[in-house]
Amino acid sequence: MTMLKKFVASCVAIFGLILIPSCAQLNARGKAAWDDFKKEWEAKGEVFDYKQVIPKPIPSEKNFAHIPMLKPLHEYKKKEDQTGVTPIDQKKHEQARNLLKIEGLKGKSLPKLGQWNIGQPADLIAWQKFFREQKGWPHPEKAGKPAADVLLALGKFEPTMAKLTKAAKERPLCRFDIKYEAHFGALLPHLSTYRNLVRSFTLRALAHLANDDPESALADVRMCLFLAESIRDEPILISQLVRISCLKMALQPVWEGLQGEDWNPEQLAVMEKQLAVIDLLEGYRISILGEREIANLAIAQWHGNPKLMEEQLAPLDGEPTEVIDIASSDWTYQNQVRLNEMHLKYSQRIVDTKARRIHPDIAVTFEAKIEARKSKPYYVLSRILLPSVGKVATKIGFAQTAVDHARIACHLADWDCWPRWFFGREWSSNPPAFVVVKEFGKSIDRLSIHFGYLGEERMEGEAVNRLADLPSLDVLRSQLLGTIQAPATAIARVIGTPATMLARAIQAKSEKD
Repeated sequence: MTMLKKFVASCVAIFGLILIPSCAQLNARGKAAWDDFKKEWEAKGEVFDYKQVIPKPIPSEKNFAHIPMLKPLHEYKKKEDQTGVTPIDQKKHEQARNLLKIEGLKGKSLPKLGQWNIGQPADLIAWQKFFREQKGWPHPEKAGKPAADVLLALGKFEPTMAKLTKAAKERPLCRFDIKYEAHFGALLPHLSTYRNLVRSFTLRALAHLANDDPESALADVRMCLFLAESIRDEPILISQLVRISCLKMALQPVWEGLQGEDWNPEQLAVMEKQLAVIDLLEGYRISILGEREIANLAIAQWHGNPKLMEEQLAPLDGEPTEVIDIASSDWTYQNQVRLNEMHLKYSQRIVDTKARRIHPDIAVTFEAKIEARKSKPYYVLSRILLPSVGKVATKIGFAQTAVDHARIACHLADWDCWPRWFFGREWSSNPPAFVVVKEFGKSIDRLSIHFGYLGEERMEGEAVNRLADLPSLDVLRSQLLGTIQAPATAIARVIGTPATMLARAIQAKSEKD
């Protein structure tokens, strides 16, 4: 070995001896920061354990996710090269993935189911044309009534839809076998399947309504709502977004039936009861908590293994994440502290499930903090792993409002049939809207009056409530007439009293004499 090589080797050895204690100190500092952070928040009641958010197991015989048509979705085995997993039965897995799937020609989108939020009904003529043009769908030789032709086409799915509906009644609970311990690598094939199921049931419900068969339409609406709510406990944000998407489709026939006055009081009551239990704000809470704990689970595996971290973050970030190996443990711990801090101080506070409020100002602050710190080394994981909660909270708020409005609409739809003695008061005509809303608010826990309008004049909630407490117009008229008549009766009494007294005095004097 030359003198130069000996000198270089000596320098490297000396530098290594200096560097090793420095790295150890950095790693210890990072772990201490995370331990102190956890201790502080655990004292406030916070729990850092992904198992707290995982849905509890349910008996297979009561589990809708375990029916033969759906169970293959989450049945996997490891690949021979140990690089991932593959379905145990590829054929059954593909059949489950494509359950009730309506496909168009490549590059051609499906007709829309309508947009209830802007008053746009479903275009059944477009669906009729679609099924006639596609191969494999039953259709008459000559186009008939759009609704009837759509029902004929969907008859292809009838046996499967009947089995699914029957299974939903027999197995009211649902929990898919998601491998939560795989954190960001967990597969969720059932979500795309669910969108296919809800789309087909929604389309058939709309066709039943147009075909003057609201009872059959109701059965399909109920199935849509069941499917959407069967994934409500999944602590994953994408699951909650798919749930919202399914509910949005399910509400289309609800609103079209209300618009066309197709539902009878009994059907309205059934839908209102099913809508009443939908709580999307709670879904946000458990999904944000789940996102936090799944991230913590992943980070626990990354400590000291930067290569694994880079491999798993690449699909999320779009490009390999550069990590400094020399201080990877400290860097990871410090990032974990900042990530959890952003959740606890911001994302978990945007939605207040107890007060039933969404705070956009907190969401704005959250987004601003991420943007301002995205280039800082200890906020890299926050930038990659934190969802855009501001947009998510807005979506959830709109969706919950839509569900609540649909529920109120189911109450109000039978308004014209209410008796004149509605709410124990006499009405010569139907009671005013503010009376109806206040009375329904007593039975609908999420309904409260914030303000209203009397003509063009805005009234605050308290004034509207006072107005709602007033008697009916007929009762007010009677009270006013009684008030007007009262003085006249009193005057007659005053005028009449002296004459009576005088007559008695004269009579008494006469008898004395």
